Amino acid sequence: MSTKTDDKSFLVSFETAVLQPIQMNNKIFTKVTNISGETTIIGRKPYDIVRQSCSYYGSSFQQSVKLSKEALGNYHKLPTIIAHDYGNPCILIPTLSPKSDLNVWFSYRTIQSFHSSEEGCVVVLTNGHSVLINSSAATISRQIAFANMLNIHFHKRMSRLTNEAILISRNQLFQKDFQD
Repeated sequence: MSTKTDDKSFLVSFETAVLQPIQMNNKIFTKVTNISGETTIIGRKPYDIVRQSCSYYGSSFQQSVKLSKEALGNYHKLPTIIAHDYGNPCILIPTLSPKSDLNVWFSYRTIQSFHSSEEGCVVVLTNGHSVLINSSAATISRQIAFANMLNIHFHKRMSRLTNEAILISRNQLFQKDFQD
């Protein structure tokens, strides 16, 4: 595990698997686990990292929540799209209220499976690592279902954008043919 010194520059990316809060000297830090399994301690709370990442990628956390509510309804602790790249959304799933210091954020695409345990729920990542969280398997199931629906909604929106662009291009071609 490494400690990052330039904490303000850390951003969520497609390589980020989990943002876990950890307490050190009465302060909340974030243990970041990447898809590769590498972990880093960042001297900021997970919520602050998510907010800054949204801002860096051209949106805001509030706008991401608004998009999720438009797509899924007015529920609590909805998954959010932090950014997207070439039509692939980077969706983070909160296990508790996003602003809670105890909230763990998972990247939707890095969750392989999950199961109940006596202490809560174990989430198994695609890299084989397991993360024990203080939430029920039912809560995680709900969050994953919401993230899947948000992913589908996003892809439909992107498809609409692509289809409309094709229609506009096709119409411009037809108009040019009639003008010649």
